[in-house]
Amino acid sequence: MSPIRRPAARRVAPVAAVALTAVMAGSVMTAAAVEAAGQVSGAESAATSKAALDFVVPVKTQSVQRFKGEPIALYGLGFYAVAPKTLEIRTDRGKSYKNPITTKLIVGEGDSKVTKTLPANITASPSTLTKFFDLKVTRAGKTVHKSKLDFCLNSDQQSRIAPDGAAESPYPKQCGYHPYAIGGLFGLPGGWSTPVFADWNNPLQFKGKDGTYTVEATVNKQWAKALGIPAAEATSKIKVKVKTVKEDQGIGFAAAEAGHSHGQQPAGIDPDAENLSPQQAQREMDRKAALGKPNVPAKTAPTGNRLGAAAVDDLPKPDLRSLPAYQIMLDTSSKKKKTYLSFGATVWNAGPSPLVVDGFRQKGKPVLDAYQYYFDKDGKQVGYTGAGEMEWDPREGHNHWHFRDFASYRLLDSTKKKAIISGKEAFCLAPTDSVDPNVEGAQWQPESIDLYTACGQGNANLLSIREVLGTGWGDTYGQYLPGQSFDITKVKNGIYYIQTIANPDKKLGEANYDNNSSLRKVKIGGKPGGKRTLKIYPYQGVKG
Repeated sequence: MSPIRRPAARRVAPVAAVALTAVMAGSVMTAAAVEAAGQVSGAESAATSKAALDFVVPVKTQSVQRFKGEPIALYGLGFYAVAPKTLEIRTDRGKSYKNPITTKLIVGEGDSKVTKTLPANITASPSTLTKFFDLKVTRAGKTVHKSKLDFCLNSDQQSRIAPDGAAESPYPKQCGYHPYAIGGLFGLPGGWSTPVFADWNNPLQFKGKDGTYTVEATVNKQWAKALGIPAAEATSKIKVKVKTVKEDQGIGFAAAEAGHSHGQQPAGIDPDAENLSPQQAQREMDRKAALGKPNVPAKTAPTGNRLGAAAVDDLPKPDLRSLPAYQIMLDTSSKKKKTYLSFGATVWNAGPSPLVVDGFRQKGKPVLDAYQYYFDKDGKQVGYTGAGEMEWDPREGHNHWHFRDFASYRLLDSTKKKAIISGKEAFCLAPTDSVDPNVEGAQWQPESIDLYTACGQGNANLLSIREVLGTGWGDTYGQYLPGQSFDITKVKNGIYYIQTIANPDKKLGEANYDNNSSLRKVKIGGKPGGKRTLKIYPYQGVKG
């Protein structure tokens, strides 16, 4: 799971040391001036800023500490985007992944709200604002790194900086990427800020010696024009002092919990490390702070108001849909000299109602009885139906509770009839990836977006659990997890289709059962029993 991606219940002090001056939109400000700017009301700041988004660096010189051999990671630097007025950016792919992405900019609220459609090629992904910054890093006047930097407003570290700004931000707090994302929503209330270098899973990093670097981030011309940012205010600068420290100066804790997307750890952090460098520790603390709150199940198994088919038909329901397989590759790591076709798969909920499943311990047994709960159009719980069982999965990469019969994987031959069926059928339900936050009933801030909180991680002794897949969200299982593969060691060469089926036995009530299956075409070659080859056909232009 890329998404999403997170309510920040706790915040931690940054590791980086800081100095006392500031750079705002390329011009120097004193720390007092920055503090004064933070006291400006939403209306006043709107009057003083014509741009839809400002960029602020409250401290001019910052420091990064690392262990020997580590790259320089520009994570957590004090570089912020500030919205003078409420700002929304909405993206939409339309009906095909081949379509250019439509992007709309909405600034202000009520009668003053202005909406405009941006150029069709301004972003290449609905999940992030691509190539938003032109980044240049120099040392002693020599350029050591240049790149295009994507940007996402939806950090879990969003914060209010004006006293009369909105008390809470209603916007998503997860940034991520999914190749089959359909839409995106980015937003900040007026008088709120979000950090720019806040991707703890994939931080911007480069190799270099200790010393002082200058980081320049320039909003590219297309985005600057769309947001009304003058050229003179489009560049922000930060001086970064890099120092290598000894390993005994690291932070003494391990990154033990599973991350988002079913087992994913932040890139570059050893999950078994007991002594993290300061720059790694900052990322790990922010990851832990972003863990979602556990969903709370009903106190006891339901005893009344079991709904019949007619009653369920009249209620809003989830709509489970399978996205085509991706992250497809051959895996020959088996000690038994077998070849596996591995893949990632996502089932998402197009709504309008969330999928809510509670499990309750069967007396004297290791499984839980599962029940699906239903809600009326106002979100009030009105009843339930039986939905099978939940089971404990002790395997590495899982170690949590799975709902049985959530999805099924099959490898179909060229006739789409004969199949190899994967042994995987049980899944932890969790909103790991935002697929389309613009559908009816979409939950912009689902409660439990991390497996550690969503699925009872590490606790086989639970009496009850609630697992939820919110509207607009997908549940992704990456290709590196047990069960995400087919044994193709001896299958014949030819065309095959990876089929993903959501809710295969229809144990869950849905609005539509006709969109539960997806196919991804591949070609298997080589020598059966020996070395195999694989060709992956694009799906509506999506590769990989």
